[in-house]
Amino acid sequence: IDKINSVDAAAAFSTEYSIEGNGSNEYISLGNQEETVLNPTEAQINANGYTFSAWVYIDDLTTSFQIFSLGVSGTNNYYGIQMLVNRNAAFVFHFFGLNGSTPGGGSSNRLTKGAVNGTISTGVWQHLAWVIPANSYDVVANWKIYINGSEYTGSTFNSGNSNVNLAYSGNSNIGVWTRSGSSLSNIFDGEINNAAIFNKALSSSNMAAIYNSGAPIDLSSDSGNYNSSSNLIAWWRFNEGTGTSYTDSSTNSFTGTGVNSPTWSTNVPT
Repeated sequence: IDKINSVDAAAAFSTEYSIEGNGSNEYISLGNQEETVLNPTEAQINANGYTFSAWVYIDDLTTSFQIFSLGVSGTNNYYGIQMLVNRNAAFVFHFFGLNGSTPGGGSSNRLTKGAVNGTISTGVWQHLAWVIPANSYDVVANWKIYINGSEYTGSTFNSGNSNVNLAYSGNSNIGVWTRSGSSLSNIFDGEINNAAIFNKALSSSNMAAIYNSGAPIDLSSDSGNYNSSSNLIAWWRFNEGTGTSYTDSSTNSFTGTGVNSPTWSTNVPT
């Protein structure tokens, strides 16, 4: 009778934890994801666009704060996709790869755009995103920056080689750029929460809905102005609260693993 007369309510979406890095040696490894949608080809990016987003709370910018470093490790040459806040508080995005067929570590091996120095604040939660529209892999003028749900319209800079051929070499990571040997750069000092990647250029209404006035939403289910759950290809909520394994809450299985035991924090966007 009780079962007949009652309905179990679905648990409300909540964010109780974030993952915290010490700015020294802690980060999240995603393993080698070459040939997967985490390391997309130029054609895949141009087909429907891509969106990279995360909530971040930056404690300190003595060094740059890496968010995504996808498909580059163990080399000082430039490969893969990079999203970071640099030590001057500029919000920067790179496509790295080959100059023709030649690897390297200079401006000829990257395509870069950024919001200028001083754009990003420390000591406060911010939702940061880059949207690469369809057919715009090499058209930086079309790349869009979103900060706290609104398109950024301030000053930007761009540099590099618009003919760079996107290429990957090695592991993908969150919170660090791993270089040659054991060298680590841009180790995140602060918290990351609800990091997500979409194989679609999200609209402004989607971005506003995801920001949700400062409180993360359930990205796996369409609701209101958010209608892109079917394009969610990776989503690390960092809400486990224990251990060093971080579930990908999309339909894929890009599980993250903590390196040097990043800590759990109850400092979360609300």
